Amino acid sequence: MPKLEQFEIKKYWQIFTGLVPKDNKVTHDQVLPILHNSKLDSSILNKIWFLADIDDDDNLDFEEFVICMRLIFDMVNHNTDSVPDRLPDWLIPGSKADLVKKRESANERRSGSYERSDAGNSSPPELEWYISPSDKVRYESLYEQCRSSLDGGVTFSSLSSVANSQFHNVSSRDIEQVWKLVNPKNFSTIDKDPVLYVLHILKQRNDIGVKIPTIVPTSLNNVFSKERQSTDYRSEGQSQKSDSSQRNSGSERTEGNKESNDSATKGTDWEVLSLQKELANLEKELAEAVAKTSSIKQSSSKFKLIQSQFEELLKFKQHQISKASDAPSALNLIGLNDDIDSLESQVSVLEQYSANRRSELQQLRQEIHNFR
Repeated sequence: MPKLEQFEIKKYWQIFTGLVPKDNKVTHDQVLPILHNSKLDSSILNKIWFLADIDDDDNLDFEEFVICMRLIFDMVNHNTDSVPDRLPDWLIPGSKADLVKKRESANERRSGSYERSDAGNSSPPELEWYISPSDKVRYESLYEQCRSSLDGGVTFSSLSSVANSQFHNVSSRDIEQVWKLVNPKNFSTIDKDPVLYVLHILKQRNDIGVKIPTIVPTSLNNVFSKERQSTDYRSEGQSQKSDSSQRNSGSERTEGNKESNDSATKGTDWEVLSLQKELANLEKELAEAVAKTSSIKQSSSKFKLIQSQFEELLKFKQHQISKASDAPSALNLIGLNDDIDSLESQVSVLEQYSANRRSELQQLRQEIHNFR
């Protein structure tokens, strides 16, 4: 695997400064657009983040950011088939060599505790958040078994049933604890990604008795806390059934009864409260729309900056190709062409994403105008 070149470091510095770091550090939320645009699997991105975040503060300084970007580009450009289990020596910054050694020593001690866990003389091993490709295939199969709605949502009861059938050393209390961990907003159903992590935690709890964590890594907060975009495919049928029922019951009532019922509710406190509640809901929706508009504006600004950095990078690569035309090696030219194709693809994705966000912003503005 090639070492870091000076032009790479310069490129990563341009991207890093474009994210507007604070105290020479960027948060996971700031790096998130770059992670998503790589189109890599979430389990791979999580492993890259854990390797890059050497001091485990859930932020990346520039040296850690370089590690993160290099590992991502190596995976995107197919320079490597998988993320390494430990950082190669050439990718470890000298200022963090001692931290890396300490972390690796801690991992070795933890691995030793796994082997001695049968003796009952050590504390439970820590959870490993990374999901391997083979485990993911198994979890996805189990997810299909516990899907309880047409939109892909999974309820606690269906997940608990599948977990009990697969993990015999796991208690109902364990399942409930893990459910609350990945479902902090207490939704009635959860999506596929949280389900996979529930199964991953329960498998380790069943196999080696890991300690169930009480907090999740910052990189997974968005996965576990995002709002579900569910669609009730039965609503139309239920609505038709309700309308039919109302028509049948209405045919059995006399006109006099209808007028009596209408006059009984008109002008009552119940009607006033109903109107007040509806007004409060409208005001809440308006506030949420305004807040979302502000968020999209900020996001669009960030993406324009990132897009600009990638375009500069593309120009740099094109310049490298023109210089490489005089070089004796054709392999270097092929490598540069591959890099340019990859960068053009990433710029295209950023442009499409920016266009979508602008479209959403325009829709929100129209909704706000309609509310007013």
